Amino acid sequence: MDKLFEIAKERPIKLVIVDSLTAHFRAEYVGRGALAERQQLLNQHMHKLLKFATLNNAAICVTNQVAAKPDAFFGDPTRPIGGHIVGHTATFRVYLRKSKGDKRIARLIDSPNLPEGEAVLRIMEEGITD
Repeated sequence: MDKLFEIAKERPIKLVIVDSLTAHFRAEYVGRGALAERQQLLNQHMHKLLKFATLNNAAICVTNQVAAKPDAFFGDPTRPIGGHIVGHTATFRVYLRKSKGDKRIARLIDSPNLPEGEAVLRIMEEGITD
């Protein structure tokens, strides 16, 4: 994040993509004993991303891992990693899942001003199509 703020002083950055946000925290802080420290650092990191977005009028796109919840008997058993920290800090949350063939389903889970909904799309070399 520090490097990102430095680069933004030299040239405008309008889009930041963070792939597998929680993977880095899970790899370095393993086990239940490190959970509190890991969640604190994740919270700080996400708030730095929000600050960057606000100061630079930039969009931040974060991908996240999911894990199976074995005690879920109904519905989708996958849950996002990061718990309430990620869920409450993100402004918009979209859940992507595979569909038939090369199609994907994007489901809007959380938004400050839009209702939940789904869209079917395809990710092609030319871009995203519906």
